[in-house]
Amino acid sequence: MDSAEHHFLDTFFYPRSIAVIGAGRSPDTLNFNLVGNLVDLKFVGRIYPVNPNADEILGLKAYPDLRSIEADIDLAVVAVPATKTLEAVKDCVAKKVKCLTLVPGGFSEIGEGGKKLQNEIFALLREHKIRAIGPNTLSPINSRNNLVISFTRVQKLPQGKLSFIFQSGLYEPRIHWLFSDFHIHLSKLIDLGNKMDVNEVDVLEYLSQDAETGCIAMHLESIAGDPKEFMQLLKSTTRDKPVVVLKSGRTEEGAKAASSHTGAIIRSSDAVVEAALRQSGAIRAQGLDDFFDLAKVFEYLPPLKRNRISVATGSGGEGVIATDLCQTNGFILAQLSAQTKTRLRSIFPPWDIRVNPLDIGVCSQFNWGTNIRNIFLEAIADDCNVDCLALSLDWLDGSSIDVDKLVEPFRELIRKGKAVVTWITDPQVGKEVVEQLELSRIPVYTSAERAIGALGALYRYHRLKDTD
Repeated sequence: MDSAEHHFLDTFFYPRSIAVIGAGRSPDTLNFNLVGNLVDLKFVGRIYPVNPNADEILGLKAYPDLRSIEADIDLAVVAVPATKTLEAVKDCVAKKVKCLTLVPGGFSEIGEGGKKLQNEIFALLREHKIRAIGPNTLSPINSRNNLVISFTRVQKLPQGKLSFIFQSGLYEPRIHWLFSDFHIHLSKLIDLGNKMDVNEVDVLEYLSQDAETGCIAMHLESIAGDPKEFMQLLKSTTRDKPVVVLKSGRTEEGAKAASSHTGAIIRSSDAVVEAALRQSGAIRAQGLDDFFDLAKVFEYLPPLKRNRISVATGSGGEGVIATDLCQTNGFILAQLSAQTKTRLRSIFPPWDIRVNPLDIGVCSQFNWGTNIRNIFLEAIADDCNVDCLALSLDWLDGSSIDVDKLVEPFRELIRKGKAVVTWITDPQVGKEVVEQLELSRIPVYTSAERAIGALGALYRYHRLKDTD
């Protein structure tokens, strides 16, 4: 197990045994999926459903209460209403459970009454040296041992090097999309909820040491730990691993909204946060789409340290737009070698056109039956003047694609150290191609703006890292 050994969070991500207190016995309930995911994905550990009204759940013996379980419990998932949570926590104390995930809402985020109950629970846990994430949370998720604590039934859990830190369950309704359609390859995920105990400093410290985590994507509404310690840790982490940060609650009204659902306290103005993140070397996402786009490019692609780019689009007009995007994102159009120009002229229309950006659409009109894509990609792969590539897939004809023949030149580009991003307006048109490209770690986006913007962030991070 290549994790951050001896850190207390290791028990959350690698529990040998899990008790689900409040496990649902009906498939129509959300709590049913808390056990269902562990069973379906074959969690590497023992599972103990706790429900006083069930004898068995999904083939597992169910227990009327936590104390009746004979075995030791590493992680207890407490999924009962807030009014019953204190009683469940007392059972966890008596059972000497090591770690808790507190699922229910209804604590500090609802006002003084909920805050008082949360503080009472926290005092009890601290007295007995038990650590907890939440309340008002789900997680953790760990692809290495098929651990998924989620209300959503997860069909697959692709293993990768990307780890997420969330402060709310905004990912939860997107979890199937993230793993199945967006093709995220995950290492770990944790949702901190109200951050009663475990906070962003703890998790960033853990993931910075974790050999299974190559990049980190973090959603924050507030900083619950020591802000100075957090920023120092963020700066030291970005020297080795990229960290993408989505800081919401940027406006006064956004800050009020954050406080109402996670009990967050916004300690600094957005201008202060912006300056601090820039100084730390973190990559700030401007919104949720940007957050996931950046997470994907850093998880998929190797370091990009030079900025000479080759562009191919489905039309001349899009080529102009893509050229503007390249310049905006810090790229320069590569001066292609004489050999590359000669190879590309073989697919030109009956007049001269630019080789960079290249109009694939017009080339296709006058070279019917010729494998335009492969000729272009193979020429660029051999050009030492090109560091990276951005191209549209909108000129794909889904009915006539030979997937292996299309994908192989992309793989060759990666083997030769050239970063590649692509985009297709409707991913369903070439769904099989998109899946195979992303299995080969070629990210596919839905627009040139998103693809080139993500590639630009990758370049800027590695450029700044090398000059730090």
